[in-house]
Amino acid sequence: MDFQKATIETKKEYQNLIRQNEEKEVIQKYGSMFQPDNLDNLTKEGFKSFLLIKNNKHWEGIHRQGNLITQDMDKLKHALKTLLDETKPLKERLDFLFPKNKPNYIKGLGRAIVTPILMVVYPDKYGAYNRRTSEGLKKVGFEPKLSRGASFSEKYIKINKVLNNLAIENDMSLFQVDSIWWRITEGYKPPSKDEEQESEELSTGFGLEPHLRRFLVDNWENTALGKKYEILNEDGEIIGEEFQAKGAGIIDILAKDKKTDEWVVIELKKGQSSDTVIGQVLRYMGWVEKNKVEKGAGVKGIIIVKEFDEKIEYALSALKNKVTISFFKYNVQFSLTEI
Repeated sequence: MDFQKATIETKKEYQNLIRQNEEKEVIQKYGSMFQPDNLDNLTKEGFKSFLLIKNNKHWEGIHRQGNLITQDMDKLKHALKTLLDETKPLKERLDFLFPKNKPNYIKGLGRAIVTPILMVVYPDKYGAYNRRTSEGLKKVGFEPKLSRGASFSEKYIKINKVLNNLAIENDMSLFQVDSIWWRITEGYKPPSKDEEQESEELSTGFGLEPHLRRFLVDNWENTALGKKYEILNEDGEIIGEEFQAKGAGIIDILAKDKKTDEWVVIELKKGQSSDTVIGQVLRYMGWVEKNKVEKGAGVKGIIIVKEFDEKIEYALSALKNKVTISFFKYNVQFSLTEI
């Protein structure tokens, strides 16, 4: 779908009063909540409510980092006050939250959350920037040229200028421009409210095999894998879940070793045959080695299964000393306590 066609369809959609009212409702409710003068009254529940797509109407999956971000509310309030302080240059504010070559000021508070907050407080000035935006801009040829190693602030300032120009040229709001990327990109569809609720329920600790990937990502910091590996992210936004390895397929989880920088391909068996999952992991490892590995960092594979799989063990024994693939068994625990 080209940009002009997506623009026309988005405008038609916004002619529907429901969509217009949704935009006004989000800006009024959360723009007020995040106003710098009101941030001292911000609650953990209020912040997390904004992260739900059923409330923000636009941004899916950002609720997953809610518990992590709100662990220290005083620190979060300070971060938001800095972000929204229009008396300071935008670059200075973003460099504080996203220092170049250093961890973000608050783990989990990445571009996919920060830029929507800027948008709802200053809807005529700042656009949202996330993986979907990036893919959309690339697809229609509007992505600005960025120097290698550019800081997040440098990237966002250029991208925001493009988003504002598109809004002006097409007589659209920045909210409407954000809706266009849904139409243009493939593979990035917002979950239904039922799916989002399901994700919240899964995070309580009980998951079924079809939802294992989502459960792992939502609870990554509390798993054995999370202690050693970090899911691939860009400017604080997780991009390693269902990573699109063009030409090779979709990797369940792409991560990196926190200490060695080694790449890690994680595949969930999910009812597939042993031969199929081994073949997938090898294919994905080959793609990562060709497209991602630099300076001999290397790549390894991990297969996660529900039950011990003798066939996988035989296959891995044949690969010994050639490539590194290990496999983990997961357990689902459920208990009832009489009250």
